[in-house]
Amino acid sequence: MSDFYVGYLPKAPPSLGRFVQRIVLLLAVIVLTVAAALIAGQKPFANSFFEYGNVRPFEGRIEAHPYPTLVVPRPGDVSNEVGTSRYLLVAPGKHGADDIVASLDGKQVRLQGQMIYRDGGVMVEVEPGSIGSTNVVPSPPDRTTDLGAVTVRGEIVDSKCYLGVMNPGQGKVHRDCAARCLSGGIPPILVTLDRGDQYLLIGLDRRPLTRNVLREFAAEVITIDGELLTEGNRRLLMIDPAMLHHSR
Repeated sequence: MSDFYVGYLPKAPPSLGRFVQRIVLLLAVIVLTVAAALIAGQKPFANSFFEYGNVRPFEGRIEAHPYPTLVVPRPGDVSNEVGTSRYLLVAPGKHGADDIVASLDGKQVRLQGQMIYRDGGVMVEVEPGSIGSTNVVPSPPDRTTDLGAVTVRGEIVDSKCYLGVMNPGQGKVHRDCAARCLSGGIPPILVTLDRGDQYLLIGLDRRPLTRNVLREFAAEVITIDGELLTEGNRRLLMIDPAMLHHSR
């Protein structure tokens, strides 16, 4: 009868107290083990950056097609490398920069903006009203090299969120946001599954794709046949949107 215990007694019997302690410790170990397993199973955040609030000046040549781009000379000795870097340009929010640069194609400009970058891909969100042409003679266009037909498997994402504005900026959790960004004129890119290579997607006429043509494929793993082009340090994948189909 010494182990008998009711709630109004001031203290539980020693044997019952030890039993309860063991149960509590066991439950604590189980909870900590499950928590550690869940944490270990989560993907780490991507090494992407959006320099929000850090507005800096830029100068370079505007390429309005296929997507608004600022071509910036690389400093230092680039005799054995590509001599320019290409920064995609976007407007604030879920909008492309087509209207901002429409009259500045091929011109040398100065602008202010915030950098967005990830894994070698760089973008600038242009500050409204900050862009203007200069009297500097622009650098000549880089040569476009056709590397032939390729088959690439990856995920179609909107470049602005993927490069750093959102984290995660890919996957099904980002599907609705990606669809809206692509519809707003944000340049689409295909990110390969194996190495994370980035390909800017363009049409067979080397022009930008219609804004809504990729919306239903956003955040979906897809295999695409296309023609690979390079311009400076940028890779472009020329595709026929009519040939796209959902993976099964």
